[in-house]
Amino acid sequence: MFRQLACSIVAISFLAAGAHAAEEPAQEELETVVVTGEVPGPGLWKVSKDDHVMWVLASYSPLPKGMVWTSRQIDERIAESQEVLYTPYLQVRPNIGLMRGFTLRSTADKASKLPDGKTLEDVLAPADYTRWVMLRDKYLGKNDDVEKQRPATAMRLLRMHAYRKQGLQGGPNVRGVVDDARKKHKVEPVWLPTVRRTVEVEDPRGMLEGLQELQPEEVECFAKALDRIEPDLERDKVLANAWSLGDTGKLRSIYRQVTLRDVIRDGCLQLSLGGATMWAKYEEGASADAARMKKLIDDFLWHGEQATLQAQLDWLKAAQAALAKNKSTFAVLSLAEVLSPDGHLEKLRALGYTVEEPR
Repeated sequence: MFRQLACSIVAISFLAAGAHAAEEPAQEELETVVVTGEVPGPGLWKVSKDDHVMWVLASYSPLPKGMVWTSRQIDERIAESQEVLYTPYLQVRPNIGLMRGFTLRSTADKASKLPDGKTLEDVLAPADYTRWVMLRDKYLGKNDDVEKQRPATAMRLLRMHAYRKQGLQGGPNVRGVVDDARKKHKVEPVWLPTVRRTVEVEDPRGMLEGLQELQPEEVECFAKALDRIEPDLERDKVLANAWSLGDTGKLRSIYRQVTLRDVIRDGCLQLSLGGATMWAKYEEGASADAARMKKLIDDFLWHGEQATLQAQLDWLKAAQAALAKNKSTFAVLSLAEVLSPDGHLEKLRALGYTVEEPR
């Protein structure tokens, strides 16, 4: 989520992907092929109390572009429900308005490129540059402009194009499919308010300018990201296939819970421009600059965690109300919200509801 103006780089977009990931599957000799064509999709989790039931669909992305998701079960469950319950959106933003953002764009654009006219060949170790060129040519093609980008920006572009080339972009929009079925059967939606949080950023221009200098941590992070990009692709193919085929056991076996702090520590794999530099300064902890970076990251962490908690509380309250009122309710949660030990379904179980996995 969380694609803002270039000025948002100053606040780092580590809240973007959500706090969930999966363990890497064992490497196989043959590359995983993504499922395409017509597939059943996942089964539904069942939450019940007395004779009232809530059917829960665990959404996942990215899904294969060529996948056609047709689930008669989902259509039937929505048709028999009185309401469809959606999770609220989260919005954690820096205190930078639209007009101020435009004034910072040129500074942000400058910070996205390597300083002093350097290229990636100038700043990377020869072995790392050779690996970069191999992956760049495989997924991006020869691209002189990307060579001028700083490592974190170049890696973001490489990952985006790699996922696109492997067919893991442009697949079905799970929420959109559910909403189409809801409209077809004229079922009432329950939209929860967006949970919004604002983070105070002191001197964003000065912080952007400070990020223009390339730090060793960003180069090291880039080298690690080169090692992980293709294993990550394979992992996400396995997850997409398991979701597409309704293989709950496979989904659960390769899922693990990850905190926001874990996401930050993944460096430039998950952080946009300046993230690795900011985390390095965070851990230095001595200088005034490091203290400012530490405060910014701590603020984002706190607001992100509080927003996530508030969203869960809002959903649980709405879910309990729906279960008390409706004979049948349909709900959409993310895979992380369904499988997490602290997730929404485990919270309902603790409140006395019966929770059953798909069979």
